[in-house]
Amino acid sequence: MLIACGCKSHKAVLINSSAEFRADDVWILTQIRGKEVECANGQEVPFLQINPEASTFSGVNGCNKYFGTFKDLGNGKMELSDFNGTKKACPESFRKLENSYMQLFRKCNGYNLGAATLELLQDDKVVLTFELLEQEKE
Repeated sequence: MLIACGCKSHKAVLINSSAEFRADDVWILTQIRGKEVECANGQEVPFLQINPEASTFSGVNGCNKYFGTFKDLGNGKMELSDFNGTKKACPESFRKLENSYMQLFRKCNGYNLGAATLELLQDDKVVLTFELLEQEKE
């Protein structure tokens, strides 16, 4: 999946009315610590997928793919572990976003899940905000 940067907004119209993680949902990173995500020219927008059935997460951090284990602890608490990913050489201009995203992502231990938004928390502070990607219905 390639999602090119450039647009400031990725409006999601597909509604997750159950407000539960679904394996086919793709969450596009829109904010880091309340600031709009800015990608370098040609850089892929970071995204996240959480598969609750398999207890895994995966995505792209702006250059490399990443994946690991996701455990929902209930009441908006979670545990991320077993981090791994690709190590492809990325342009220097991609590294700032990739590094800041992964540093914060690794420390997330909670979430607020809405119909079309996902906030990842470090303790009780929102550090990463995502919007649900609109997907074509079959």
